[in-house]
Amino acid sequence: MIFFMRKPIKITLYTTATLVVTLAVAYTILKVIAFQKAINTVEQYIAKDLSKRKRTVEWVSEPDSSLKNLLTDKAYYQALITASKTDSIFLAINIPDSTVSLLIKGVVAHKAKAEHIKVSPLFSAINPPLLIQGLSVPLSITKHTSTIPKVPLMVKIAPRDTSEYTPDVIPDTTDLDPVNFIIELKPNILLYFYESNPSQSSDGFNQFKFDLRERTWTVAQDVKRILKLKAPVYKPYIRFKLGKKDAKVIYRAIPNQGQVVLRLE
Repeated sequence: MIFFMRKPIKITLYTTATLVVTLAVAYTILKVIAFQKAINTVEQYIAKDLSKRKRTVEWVSEPDSSLKNLLTDKAYYQALITASKTDSIFLAINIPDSTVSLLIKGVVAHKAKAEHIKVSPLFSAINPPLLIQGLSVPLSITKHTSTIPKVPLMVKIAPRDTSEYTPDVIPDTTDLDPVNFIIELKPNILLYFYESNPSQSSDGFNQFKFDLRERTWTVAQDVKRILKLKAPVYKPYIRFKLGKKDAKVIYRAIPNQGQVVLRLE
């Protein structure tokens, strides 16, 4: 009798394993489709923007590395000049130099060195001349998420008379909180900023939870779309690891609807 009971168990295990593998393969295929769709979305967004600005793509039939570097430099400085025309502070990211800077009117207010950077492979798959032209203007911030408040809460207590007045400098209690945040740009580009070398073990665990929560939410959204017979959405990303103080300064300084100048090569 034990022998007969084992057979349906084996069938169930085989069926379950086959179903899991099938779903995994299907999910991988759909992610590949989503990747290609994301490339098309970014390229179409850039082409539409170029059309609005009445700009053309600068390139030659056989791209030369020195020419490409010159065009990349030109696009980066064009974006910096455009962003500097506003009165608002903006973020400039230079991947080759591993620097993340805050600028206002073209003057560097704060510069940080990224300890680690990981760039989505999607950027390498985009038509190079089109990508260069797309980065010749600042990218707009659409939303952000963080483990710390945008502005620290300051409590001021009014004295009963002038003799009791003392400058009330309240320490920033968020200095103990881990600093991790995500900035989303048009068109669907995600910038992840993580505190490097968390000072406490709890900070490292909170950073893990922050990243896991984001990845879980992404998978959940993918599953919902798949159940509706739609392809999941792939969003190109860049991940940074910065010092805690640098990460906090950058996050709190950037306006909610601010701009980002990006250089990838």
